[in-house]
Formats: sequence, structure tokens, C-alpha cells
Amino acid sequence: MDDATVRALLPHLPVLVALGEVEHVTLAAAMLGMPQPTVSRTVRRLEQRLGTPLLEPAGRGVRLTPAARALVPFAQRALDEVSQGLEAMESVERRVRGTVRIAFQTSLGEQLVPEAIRAVHGAEPAVRFGLSQGARQACLDALRAREADVALVSRLDPAPPGLDVVHLFDEPLVLLVPRAHPLAAAGSARVADLAREPLVTLKPGYGLRGSTDELFARAGVLPTLAFEGEDLHTLEGLVAAGLGVAVAPRAATPPADCAQVPLDDPRAVRDIGAALLPGRRTAAVDLVLDALVRLTAGR
Repeated sequence: MDDATVRALLPHLPVLVALGEVEHVTLAAAMLGMPQPTVSRTVRRLEQRLGTPLLEPAGRGVRLTPAARALVPFAQRALDEVSQGLEAMESVERRVRGTVRIAFQTSLGEQLVPEAIRAVHGAEPAVRFGLSQGARQACLDALRAREADVALVSRLDPAPPGLDVVHLFDEPLVLLVPRAHPLAAAGSARVADLAREPLVTLKPGYGLRGSTDELFARAGVLPTLAFEGEDLHTLEGLVAAGLGVAVAPRAATPPADCAQVPLDDPRAVRDIGAALLPGRRTAAVDLVLDALVRLTAGR
């Protein structure tokens, strides 16, 4: 059978399938929401195109001929394939039109967030992003207020009440000191020995501040605060200037004029993850989560 014949048959397949289910022209017309004469004309066109009868008398009604019965399963399969194709298309359309709002902890904006955006756009260029950055608590507040779809923050173990969490990686914490500091050449430093060291740190509500406070509390040490800031780069500059020391995430390369000293505490790490509200997520949000998981695998 040539392609032209196949293309001509396609619009009429629903009629054939309906007749295969009920073997009654009037009922088939009702199922399809079509006038009965239209169904009858369609059957005659199909018979002319195929060159064989599709219906034969059966008492006061009709029944499909053996040839028609042989064709019906294939017609149904063709309609099913088209239906699945439409669902796939709608899924892609929903994903392409998706906008993902990410609230992220300030320290994650330099590398992780840009990498995730680049990875998502490589797969789905039309995904849009709404971004906000700030303290850990502000990000979680935005998520709970439904002003964000994802909050990328630290200290999500245990998960905050009422939120789902996708753990991404654990980040070691170190003591950041000026390069000329006596501890700069030390193999490690104990938190308990830092009571007299002026500490530069972030303000309460920031993830790193919470991790720092927990380290000092476990060591039974009350830190001497020299400065409370809002940006990790500011802390690094103040440490380099000699204002104090800081607890900071370990960097591949120490900040200028600073040294990174390992902390002698196995719990000197902070977990980084994605927090989400429970419930069904959009395809675009799932794309972002998948990208984050891939990017952080093995860290």
C-alpha cells in the first residue's frame, strides 16, 4: 500500500476503531460525537480507498468483515502512538516554558549556581531562572513563602521541619589565618585553642555562622568577635589584613595573603543541599535538581 493511501486513511482511523468496539454505526457515531450519516460516509470512503468491504449485515445490524477485524488492532495502535506522542510533546512544552526560582546562600553563587544554569541550558535552553541570594535563613524563608522553588543552602542535616532535602555534598571547613600568623605553618588547629583569637565571621542567620557557632559550642569556647559580615570575600580580605581569623570553607587555592589550616575536628564540615517544599515538582525543577546532583557527584 502506497504512502498516499496510508495518509488518506489516518483521519478516518477513529471511526474504524469505534466500529470495532461496538459494531453499530449509530453507537459509534454517539461515541465519536459525530452525526450517524457522517460515520456511514466515512465507512464508504474507507471501503473505496481500501478496495474491500468493512461492514456486512448481521441480523438488523452490522458487523465488521474479517478484513476490517484484521485492520482494527493496527488502527488502535496507531492512535495510541499518536496519543503518547502528544503527551510527550506537552511534557516538553511544559518543561520548556518552566521558570525555576532559586534562592541560594551567598557563598554558592560564585560557582555552583552558574554551573547549574549552564548545565540546564545545555539540555533545555528555554528554561528561565529567577534568582535571589542571601543568608541561609532568608533563603529558607523565601522557600516557605513560596517565593522560591529551590533553596540551595548549608546545614540541611537534619532536614528542617516541613521541607524535603536533596543532599549534594559535604564541604570541609578550615581555619583561615593571615599568612604571617603563627598558626599558618601548623599542621592543624584545635577550636578549643581559639578562645583568644579575634574572630571575623558572618552575621547570625548565615549558614557559615551557624556552622562556626556549633564548632565553638562543642569545644566549649566562647569566641571573641572582631567583625560580623555578610559576605565571605569580605571576611577573607579582613583576615588578610590581620583583623582576625575565620572559619571558612576550604578553597582549592587559599585567598590572597591567607593560609588555610585544617581544623582538628572530624565534624568541621558543612553539608550543602537543596531544600524543597513537599509535593509534586515541575519538570523544570527536576531538571535543575538533576543538574545539581550531577555537578556535585564525587565532591
